[in-house]
Amino acid sequence: PEPLHRVRRLLGCPVQAPTLLAELRAPREFERMVRHGQEDMHPLLKQRLHVPRTVFAPGSRVVMNIIPMLLNIFVPWGVFTFCHGLTSFWTMYHESHLVWSLLTLVFAVWLALLVMAIFARRGIAEPTWFTYITWAYGAAAFAGCLCGIGNYVEYTRPYYAIQDLKVAHQVDAGRELGQDLMDAGILYFAHNNHLDISRSWHFKHRTLYCVAPVITNGTSPLTHSYDFWAVGEGCCSTASADFRCGPDWSSATTRSGLRVLDDQVLANYRLAVKQAETLYGIVATHPIFFTWSEDPLTEVNNWNAQAYHNYIFMVVFTFVVSLFFVMVATCNYAWMGRAASAYAVDFYSDPDWKTANMARPVASATRSYSA
Repeated sequence: PEPLHRVRRLLGCPVQAPTLLAELRAPREFERMVRHGQEDMHPLLKQRLHVPRTVFAPGSRVVMNIIPMLLNIFVPWGVFTFCHGLTSFWTMYHESHLVWSLLTLVFAVWLALLVMAIFARRGIAEPTWFTYITWAYGAAAFAGCLCGIGNYVEYTRPYYAIQDLKVAHQVDAGRELGQDLMDAGILYFAHNNHLDISRSWHFKHRTLYCVAPVITNGTSPLTHSYDFWAVGEGCCSTASADFRCGPDWSSATTRSGLRVLDDQVLANYRLAVKQAETLYGIVATHPIFFTWSEDPLTEVNNWNAQAYHNYIFMVVFTFVVSLFFVMVATCNYAWMGRAASAYAVDFYSDPDWKTANMARPVASATRSYSA
């Protein structure tokens, strides 16, 4: 009846000398003691006696299931790829309501996984893949949304915004009004148009916002309104008229511009034009702001290409990160399985077991598992 002695001793019951009657009554006695002691048993001891041991239990066999390992690699990676792609490209620009609805569904699944992981953790004190995939899924969803929105704001949204506008050719700044070209995204000026650096100015609000008008043949516009302004940030002097914005500002062949559509910076450019109007005694009725560029169409296409390059890089990088963390978690779980058992008790090396009178209860054999 060694199992009976072991259970009686763990439960704090008296240990008596083995007899033939005790051996015959061992199964019934074992069941009665277990039923009687389950209510007062410590949760960890109860789990140790009644729950099958897994790979995470100390001293158990190290066996890993390949299916949850693969799921924990590909599911977070797939979530990141989906969220990043959803928030980076044309769906975010044209169907933003659909994007936010799908993202809501993604995070609803994450909340469901979180609830499952909490209940699994309460039922089984050992770590499980539920906990890992919950955190990995949530981190992938948040990282995918943040990276996708950053990629969208920096490259994709300006690209589609310019694509929605028209391309204006042979624009004569001396004869055209800004109100006639409010829907132009790319402007190609006539041969005799150039920047008027002598009437450039700036406005400073944290960043220095620089503006310079486009004129024809060095004369004032026939419309009496300076409506076409090249702009840039931090590329001019604060002491005098100066403009060095863009890589092609000094090129004599540059006669084109790429429209600026960011509302946050447009307000500051308008204030710079207002100051230039007051300083030089000129009028700008409907100013249009653009960056001075020799090949604006190539620049716009580069935005789209850069957005795709960023997406592919982040997808590959996330797969490597997912694989790395699953390997780390697998090694950690396998090492836990090789540790010594916290509940292992060598009865035969216990001096009380060898020397105590087995005919009477041994008070010192009772141990507390409340710690």
